[in-house]
Amino acid sequence: MYIKKYCITLILLLFGLCATYSQERRTEICVDFRVNSTVIDSAYSDNAVRMQEIIEFLRNIRQDSTINIVEVSFCGAASPEGNDQLNRKLARGRLTALENLVRQQVDIPDSIITHNDNYIPWEFLKSQIEDSELVYKNEVLAILEEESLLVDYHYPNLHIDNRIVKLRALNDGKVWQQMHKLFFERMRNACAVFVTYKKELPVVQQPIITEPEPITQEYEQKEPIVPEFVIEEPKEKSPFYMGLKTNLLYNILAIPNLGAEFYLGSNFSVAANWHYAWWKNDKKYDYWRTYGGDLAVRYWLGKKAHEKSLTGHHVGLYGQMITYDFELGGKGVLADRWSWATGLEYGYSLPVAKRLNLDFTIGLGYHWGEFKEYLPIDGHYVWQATKNRNYWGPTKAEISLVWLIGRGNYNQRKGGNK
Repeated sequence: MYIKKYCITLILLLFGLCATYSQERRTEICVDFRVNSTVIDSAYSDNAVRMQEIIEFLRNIRQDSTINIVEVSFCGAASPEGNDQLNRKLARGRLTALENLVRQQVDIPDSIITHNDNYIPWEFLKSQIEDSELVYKNEVLAILEEESLLVDYHYPNLHIDNRIVKLRALNDGKVWQQMHKLFFERMRNACAVFVTYKKELPVVQQPIITEPEPITQEYEQKEPIVPEFVIEEPKEKSPFYMGLKTNLLYNILAIPNLGAEFYLGSNFSVAANWHYAWWKNDKKYDYWRTYGGDLAVRYWLGKKAHEKSLTGHHVGLYGQMITYDFELGGKGVLADRWSWATGLEYGYSLPVAKRLNLDFTIGLGYHWGEFKEYLPIDGHYVWQATKNRNYWGPTKAEISLVWLIGRGNYNQRKGGNK
């Protein structure tokens, strides 16, 4: 009888232990990057949703003590334009940006972290091309199947994959342009793959023994206390891009000037300009004096603005203030109090060098203010009339040379944008 009871008890305990098992799960989350950028911009693509998914996923891991992270793999990627060194730098920077975001939220030991250095996702590109209606599709796939070799690229010590050279030459570059339009934007990303291990709590089966009568003792089971963790969501920083500029039209007119423009994010920027000229020659009755400035808020639009900040088409709203005294040996005009102008502007910023743009801007609006007319007579300046100016029309013109400042705020060679 007692042997039978012990056998029943042993079988039930073994059954309870077999209920303890584990579940392994792989979770992959990716974020996208702007051209030439290694900064995670929440306003770009679907990054806001994906970053929230990352935060929620890591919050669940922090709050569930039965979940362990077994392995985390980070990978960064770049699209295949540009030279090999730049591509590797961009891919590594994007990988690091995502890794920093994740490790701010949860403690992960270095021993379970791996990094994928395949900086150009060739297999992804091939799969996309296979499912597309790309012209010269078979020729492109054949080139991608060739062995990858690095060849010289424009300058010594700069290299590029030989397959890229062949792809660019296919059909006079038209195929490459189509690939750029269809596929390359989705290749600029970074991904994190989490392998988690969830341990299920064992279900303990209590054996039922009728003989002899068991002595039972009841215990009060307390609810487990689950610690609460407050995870501060990362504050996404916009990249610091700015430009220092000078209006070449003012320089031609001997009016020194300087301006600055700051990128605010989400395709908005703010620009401020100031000029100051104080030339005079009393013997010849020449006066060339003016000082003032303007402030503008701009919105950048179009394909170029999407690929590179502070580049391409822009529209904006501006305001101006100015004083002046102009006389060239005859009748002079003097505005010794501020004159004002406001209006709408349109412009286009054209890349001309690695860190130089040429910005063309025209503004139409309303100008108002008081000015005086005078004549030089016998060594004196004799007042003639005081008038008010109320003018509708062009009030702003710029051909500005812009020096681009900021990490990643530079132009790529044609065909070399990332």
